[in-house]
Amino acid sequence: MKKKVQILLVDDDEDDFLLTEDLLDQIPWFEADLHWAKSYQEALEKIETTQYDLFLLDFLLGKYTGLDLLDEINKKNKDLPAILLTGKGDAEIDRVAVEKGAYDYLEKSSINADSLERSIRYALKQAETLRALRESEIKYRTVFDHSKEMIFIANEKFDIISISKSAEEFSGYTQSEIYSMPTYKLLAEPEELLKIEDYVAANKSLKDFQLRIRTKSGEARTGLLSCVLELNPEGGYFIHGIFSDLTDRIKAEKSALQTEKMEATARLMRILAHEVRNPLTNIGLSAESLYDEINDDYGQSLLQIIKRNTLRIDKLITEVLNTAREDQIQLLPNNIHDVLEDSISHISDRADFAGIEILKNFNAEKLPLLNADKFGIAVNNLLVNAIEAMENSKNKILTIETRDFNSLVSLSISDTGCGMNEDQLTRIFEPFFTAKTNGIGLGLAATLGIIESHDASIEVKSEPGEGTTFLILLPV
Repeated sequence: MKKKVQILLVDDDEDDFLLTEDLLDQIPWFEADLHWAKSYQEALEKIETTQYDLFLLDFLLGKYTGLDLLDEINKKNKDLPAILLTGKGDAEIDRVAVEKGAYDYLEKSSINADSLERSIRYALKQAETLRALRESEIKYRTVFDHSKEMIFIANEKFDIISISKSAEEFSGYTQSEIYSMPTYKLLAEPEELLKIEDYVAANKSLKDFQLRIRTKSGEARTGLLSCVLELNPEGGYFIHGIFSDLTDRIKAEKSALQTEKMEATARLMRILAHEVRNPLTNIGLSAESLYDEINDDYGQSLLQIIKRNTLRIDKLITEVLNTAREDQIQLLPNNIHDVLEDSISHISDRADFAGIEILKNFNAEKLPLLNADKFGIAVNNLLVNAIEAMENSKNKILTIETRDFNSLVSLSISDTGCGMNEDQLTRIFEPFFTAKTNGIGLGLAATLGIIESHDASIEVKSEPGEGTTFLILLPV
C-alpha cells in the first residue's frame, strides 16, 4: 500500500501547481495529496487548520518570501520539512534557506520527477530522524534535569559546561555560578582534582571515586564520582560524569554504628555495675561495722578512706547506669530559648572567669518537643565542653544559634577552641573515651542518649585548631 503524504504547495502561479501535480503523479512509492495556497496569507490559514507532512515553498510570494513563511512554519513545528523553490539559482538564498531550516533548495527550471522525488524522500527521512532525535533529547533532558544525582558534562580541563538542576539544591550554587567558576573550588580538597584528571587521562574512565564537595554554605558533602572520557567531533575531549551524594547514607550508617556500640557498651556497663555494686555494698557495711570497734585514730582514718572511696565508686556506678539507661521521657512543646538561657546562666560565671565571650543568635520561632530538664543537661554538657576546649585559645568565642529548619528547629553550639582530629571525631560519643586528663568520658555519651531520646539528631564538625560545632536538629 502506498504511503499517503500531505503536501502544501505555496505558489502564486497556477501553472506551477499543475506542473508539480503532474510530477508528483510520476513518483511511484507514495501517494501525494497536494494542496495549493496562492498567497502567503492563504498559506498561513491552511497551516493553522490542516496538518501537513511536507511544504513546497516558492521563494517569491508578493511582498513576502518563502523564507518568511519558513519562519512561521518553524514557530508551529520545527520538525515539519520544507523545500524552497526558486526561479534561478542563488548561493546566498541557498545559504540563508538552510540556516532557517529548509531541508532542500530546488531551481524550478531544473526540477523533474527524479529530482523532486529524491528531494522529498530525503526531506521526509531527515524530518523523521530529527523528530526521533528531538524526542530522545526531551526524554534524556528530563532525566538530566530531574535526576537526584548530579549529572554533568565537562571539558578536558574538567570545567563544567553543563550540569543537572539537582546541583543547585545539592551545592547551593546556581547553574550559572557553577559554569563560571573553576571546578576545584567545588571540592573540599582541591588537590583531589589533579588525581582525577590524571586517572581519567590515563584510563579513559573513573568509577566510584569517593569525593567531598564543598557547598556554598561551607558544608562538606561526600559522594561517589564516576565519569568517562569521550572524543568530540572537533578532535578534543569532553567528560560525561555523575556524582551520587552519600552524605545522608554515611551519616545514617555512622549513627547506626554509634547506636550499636552504645547498646553493647550499655549492656556491658549494666553487668559490670551489678557485679561491682554487690561486693561494694558488703565492703561498705563491713567498714561501718568496724567503725565502732576500732578506737585508734589511725584505724578510723583508714576506715574513713574506705568509706569515702566506697561512696565515690557507688556514685560512679550510678552515673554509668544513668548513661546506659534507655528511659522513655515525656516530650512537650517547649521554648528552646528558655532552656538555653537557663543553661547559659549555669556556666556564665565559668565563662567570664575564662574570658569567653558568649554570642546568642536566637532566631527559632517554632516550639520543639523537649523534656526541658533532660535537654538542659545535654546542653550543659556541650557548653562545658566548649569552655574547656577554649582553655588555651587566644580568641575565645562561644556562639549559640537557633533557627527554624523545615519541620525542625536547629541548635548549633560553636567554639573557637582546639578542635578535634578525625579519630577523635569518630569516637567522641563513645562511653569512657575522653581527651581530658580529668574526665571519665561519660558526659557526651549521656548527651547522645538524651538527644536520641528526643528523636533528634546531632552532628559534629571540627578541625584541629579551628574549633568545633555541634548541630542538633529537633522535631517540632
